[in-house]
Amino acid sequence: MPPGGRPPRNKSRTQLYPDVEAGDGGSDAVENGSSDRAFNAPSDRGERSDRDANGASTSRASPAPAAPRQEAYAADNMEGVALTGGGAALTKYRSTQRELIGGAVFKYTMWVLAIGPWKIIKATSWVLNRWQRFVYPLSYGLFYGGDAMDKTMPTVRAIVVWFWNTCSLALHFVDVILIFAVINILANNGNGAVALTMGMLYLYSHYLMAVIMYMENDRPIDCPVYTAVDLINFARRQVDVLFFDIQLLSSVVHSNIMIEGMTQMMLQGYEEARVCVHMIMNSLPACIILGVLYDAIYALQDQFEDIINRKSRINIIYAAFMLAIWNIIDKFIRLSLADPWLHPLNEDGYPLLYMRSNAARLPRALMLDFVFRANVQLAENDDKLTLKPLYDKYVINVRGEAKHLADGHKMYLLRKALRTFNKAGNIKINRAERLAQKVDRHILRDQMLRETRTVRALDASNIRAGPHLSRMLEEVLAETTGFDVLKLADNRLADDCVAHVVEGLRHNVYGLKIRDLDLSNNDVAVKGAEAVATYIMQYKCVVTLNLSGNMNLGAVGVKGIASVLNEDSALERLDLSGCEVTAEGAAALGAMLKGNKGLRALLLANTRLGTAGVDSICKGIAKNTSLRELDLTRCGCDDKAAAHLAAALQQNNSLERLLVGNNRITDTGAKALADALQANTGLHHIDLSGCPMDKSWKKLLHNIMKGQGDYTRDYARVAGGGGGGGGGGGGGLQF
Repeated sequence: MPPGGRPPRNKSRTQLYPDVEAGDGGSDAVENGSSDRAFNAPSDRGERSDRDANGASTSRASPAPAAPRQEAYAADNMEGVALTGGGAALTKYRSTQRELIGGAVFKYTMWVLAIGPWKIIKATSWVLNRWQRFVYPLSYGLFYGGDAMDKTMPTVRAIVVWFWNTCSLALHFVDVILIFAVINILANNGNGAVALTMGMLYLYSHYLMAVIMYMENDRPIDCPVYTAVDLINFARRQVDVLFFDIQLLSSVVHSNIMIEGMTQMMLQGYEEARVCVHMIMNSLPACIILGVLYDAIYALQDQFEDIINRKSRINIIYAAFMLAIWNIIDKFIRLSLADPWLHPLNEDGYPLLYMRSNAARLPRALMLDFVFRANVQLAENDDKLTLKPLYDKYVINVRGEAKHLADGHKMYLLRKALRTFNKAGNIKINRAERLAQKVDRHILRDQMLRETRTVRALDASNIRAGPHLSRMLEEVLAETTGFDVLKLADNRLADDCVAHVVEGLRHNVYGLKIRDLDLSNNDVAVKGAEAVATYIMQYKCVVTLNLSGNMNLGAVGVKGIASVLNEDSALERLDLSGCEVTAEGAAALGAMLKGNKGLRALLLANTRLGTAGVDSICKGIAKNTSLRELDLTRCGCDDKAAAHLAAALQQNNSLERLLVGNNRITDTGAKALADALQANTGLHHIDLSGCPMDKSWKKLLHNIMKGQGDYTRDYARVAGGGGGGGGGGGGGLQF
């Protein structure tokens, strides 16, 4: 059997290998390397005869070397395929003894340093995640209260969060300093073993932090090979953790929350993992040791006589013990009260270890950084907030793959920006909020947002929406105000997700009215279309609606939109390009056009209307007096459809732009349109590019549009001696 695959049953071995003779010589040839001929049998008979003339013995002893491209092709196709008929056709690479020893050393070294501790960390985080889910009602109630305060007193809430974070950090560092003081006391008193144990616990907690960072950011996925590069990256993470503590200490000393937030960003947001590991591996054992030690001092007075005689040392040990207890309580509360908005992202089982699904809120410094960037963007773009470039600022590289913000993080940042820039008029600032604003100015100092803008347009297009974003965006839109342009294009939101977003607009507490709604390139279907239609009917505020690129909209969804575009509708521009409108949907649009008095532009490019669908649209246009632009590009028009258009143009003088390019309109359809344009006085622009008609007809239509030339003479010349149908079908003119 050839190495490249199984031969057909009805072919003999000689037929498969025409240049290999039957008998012992053929067997030897297969064994000695004729596999190249199995993949690339020569087709030139002269080439085979020349090779056979050199003698069968030459082919048996030293087969001709294959070309590099043939060797690569053979290697790719033979990978994983069992070789039969003799020895292996491809040379197998054999590692040297030095390489084998080096690989084994690196492998077991990394297993001891990182892989083994990583298994323990994953098991611990799984247990803590289950605890978070158990206390979920408590965390939900806490954050519900925090969100309620954020609506009326956002600065007060920010001060409370800042105060808690600062106290937590200060408590951590004071406790660490006291623990090292206790270690020094024990070492000087002859209890070096206890002192060494406490010191090792502290170092080990930071070591595990570096393990988490290395395993999740640097370690290649499913790569069994370990090299010196892995050891270097692991050592670099140890240095990162060291500088992490140094910068956090500086943020406590200087009350600089920006330093803290930027440090967490530098380490890719592993605050909760640090809290988790430090509490379990350091604070809790240290607290137990300190408690046992404090009792042992008075139980074994002879061994601790030097400590008892100095009351200051007793006080240091007692203070370290009490602060360790408070530190554990604080960290445990922070660890337990996971944000309910981010709970759906914890399905992986290890939420504390992943940057984009960890259980903590975003650091306030990162939120301030987002607000600052948003304020600059608003000033540069006439109060338009575009989220994609802002979110892309926080993309990180994990194992060579770009990791973006999670849905919950994106919506937190958006809600913070909208509450900062778009303040509702009915919110009264009380004394507590006014006092908190003064305190916040002192905390922020030069980081203060001195001049803020107002978001007038929100562009959330192509923001890599996840499965939970629509629910969160619904909550954000239900409690904001100030803008009238909303773009959610290119997000591939499912039908239910679009319905949730529109429901947020419908139930907005401030009566938010959107004039420009862009839902293009999503997966809007019947449910989403019904929600949009309900919003249009309820508020009568949407002027521009873009639903292009929604392939699943269908005739039912089009009917739902058309049913609410009555005489009182404010909608002026409807874009259904790229949707499956079909003839049934076109019938609903045609019926709508007969009574609608507000629509100015209807775009139906790439909708597969066909002749019947165009006929329905034309019947509506014939009785419509408001439509100014109609796009029927690439929608299946033929000469019959052109005749329907011509009939409609003879009755309609309000249409100004008509686009029917890339359709099957020939000279026959052009003649009908030329006749109709003689009676039409309103059309100023027609696009027939890509239609298989003669250029002379296009020139005639151009002259009619411009009012140039003698129509009777030109028409007789084109109709009598014009080119044959398809001469100008390539580019065409746009009039």
